[in-house]
Amino acid sequence: MIEPTRAESQPDEQRAPASGRNPGAGGVVALVLIAAIVSGAVSAGVTLAVLQSQARTNPQTLNLGSNVRITEENAVIQVAGKAGPAIATIVTRQTAQSRTLGAGFLTTSDGYIVTNTHVVANAAQLVVMFGSDANARDARLVDSDCQTGIAVLKVDGVSSLPTLAFAPALPRVGQTVVAMGTPLAPHNSLTAGVVSALHHSVTVADPVSLISTRQLADTIETDAAIDAGNSGGPLLNVAGQVVGINVAATADGAPLSFAINAADVQAEVEQIIRDGQLVLPDLGVQSQGLAPQEAALRGLPAGSLVTGVATGGPAAQAGIQEGDVLLQVDEVKVDEAHPLNQVLATRFRPLQRVTVTIQRLAQQSQLEVTLGRAHPHCP
Repeated sequence: MIEPTRAESQPDEQRAPASGRNPGAGGVVALVLIAAIVSGAVSAGVTLAVLQSQARTNPQTLNLGSNVRITEENAVIQVAGKAGPAIATIVTRQTAQSRTLGAGFLTTSDGYIVTNTHVVANAAQLVVMFGSDANARDARLVDSDCQTGIAVLKVDGVSSLPTLAFAPALPRVGQTVVAMGTPLAPHNSLTAGVVSALHHSVTVADPVSLISTRQLADTIETDAAIDAGNSGGPLLNVAGQVVGINVAATADGAPLSFAINAADVQAEVEQIIRDGQLVLPDLGVQSQGLAPQEAALRGLPAGSLVTGVATGGPAAQAGIQEGDVLLQVDEVKVDEAHPLNQVLATRFRPLQRVTVTIQRLAQQSQLEVTLGRAHPHCP
């Protein structure tokens, strides 16, 4: 049984780079012009009628620069046509009789796929189909991060596949986004909406053990419908770049949908592809992000509240205690836009010596810590 918490070994093969496929502004403009002149057809079986049913009563006009303006509806059509071939349908078999559908997207041309841990949890077998191609291919879990919710799969023996690139910047609240998923889903294989909020922390049922919960920090809230059909698929901006990874989950038995912030996990994806496993800087604490409003209610500063300290770990050796609020690592502030795990993963390296600023009982202090190295662990 596959549990998305460990790396699997993989063959020694030539890998396409995980980055560098991001088209320039000229490429985006060219795609827009060609699509506007040639057709409004959409791949993966999405029809114009479906897209029109998702459009707002008062369609917006989007300015892509260089005096190029397109309607919101046309932007969604063009994104769908561009991204469709890189969408992966993921068939998860838990038993001989049990099968579920999810989605992912190709991030390298030789078959590395990004999805979320909810899609692949407890899978005994993973089968993948690309775009509208009906050929089913076996896939394997390379590695995953239960703390951020991402997983990377690999289909061997493929090449020259279409890919999607990560966006270079965060989306803005109010920006149009497109959530794409498997064309085999009965509904919501493609939905459009706007970014409703950024930097949200959500608590969801653990995909491996439904009696437990997981807190995912710095998520993207959108009014684009997300369910099992597009969970694991990309949340795209109007340039067809990935700004998030869709997640359909449950919280207290009720459905909950959001997107993992792509900016938080791009470095992890690249490391998994490069090294075959994920090893991150480790502080040796369990913590909970404190947004400004919640912090004010508790009479605490915004930051990361320590809820547990690993015995003998880096934090314990430095004197960090349960109940401390972590405010900074070196000069990098810890807050809802920069959660602790993301700060450690993207700004620091294992075994690096850092200065951690904490607040304890209304007093701030600084402690020297040598970071450990560990695979992400969720108790």
